[in-house]
Amino acid sequence: MNEQFILQKRLIQFLVSDVFNTIHEEDILKQNSDGTWTHKGNNLLPATQKLLKKEAIAFSKTGLFAILRDEMMYHARKSLEKAQTENDIISAKLLSYFVDVWVSKIKKIAELPE
Repeated sequence: MNEQFILQKRLIQFLVSDVFNTIHEEDILKQNSDGTWTHKGNNLLPATQKLLKKEAIAFSKTGLFAILRDEMMYHARKSLEKAQTENDIISAKLLSYFVDVWVSKIKKIAELPE
């Protein structure tokens, strides 16, 4: 690789990771190795975990959740059917992946310990 290409690649990595990415790992809901849960760098209180669990269970049973999930999957499938370029395929697959992440996160929150 030539020097200019390497510099361009590093600049792109910097811009994507540090400038445009405003959400970091500590901002998301995650379980620590000791079993505690954190969000935005703060440990969740048991009462907060219980409330999030209730909300996730209730939301996953709503018609709105089902409609949004089905609509997004429909658009992902239609986009894939219409895809003519590699970027079209990637875009459709990303939408499908987003739906999977979204549904999985709601399910994981619904399974939080009380």
